Amino acid sequence: MMEKKEGIAVYIYRMQDKRDDKSQSPLFLSRAAARYAFGEGGEGTSKEASFRVEKGLRGKPYFPEYPWLHFSISHSGDFWACAMAAQEVGLDLQQHTKGRREHISKRFFHPLENEYLKKNNYRDFFDVWAAKESYVKFTGSGIGEDFGGFSAASEDGLAKEINGIQLRSIPFSPDYSLCLCAKEIQNVSLYYENA
Repeated sequence: MMEKKEGIAVYIYRMQDKRDDKSQSPLFLSRAAARYAFGEGGEGTSKEASFRVEKGLRGKPYFPEYPWLHFSISHSGDFWACAMAAQEVGLDLQQHTKGRREHISKRFFHPLENEYLKKNNYRDFFDVWAAKESYVKFTGSGIGEDFGGFSAASEDGLAKEINGIQLRSIPFSPDYSLCLCAKEIQNVSLYYENA
């Protein structure tokens, strides 16, 4: 029997092939949803195929048969990640890559974020990016709508919340930034496996 759970679960799958992120996403999502809803090794393994996904008005995906079960997906580099919760949630994973951080920050980030990043030589660039993207995934607005209109940082560092919505950076790997966004973040469980 499926029932509402407390806390947020983050499932991370290491992909064998980077091309797996799109082709394996439905399988990974069903596996994560079944584990969250039914528990590890429970009846969930037989229910994986029942997690049909639709998109809402703003394009945010949801499970129409399980309106209480919310999720957010992200993939970057070698990993696919998903947050599951009984509340709206946003999750973003960013692999630290080379690039024009200063240019991107000036063009797409809020001026407070850009000032903070400039002060620390853009060291936390991917932490800010993951925080911003987790927030727009939470709201369903996407990065196209005023991505620079809100700030995930101040002069002193990364924000703990945006517009009353909590942010939490999750330590994962030195070459990645992982950020969770929800109205209330208390208990977070992290599950990792090779796909």
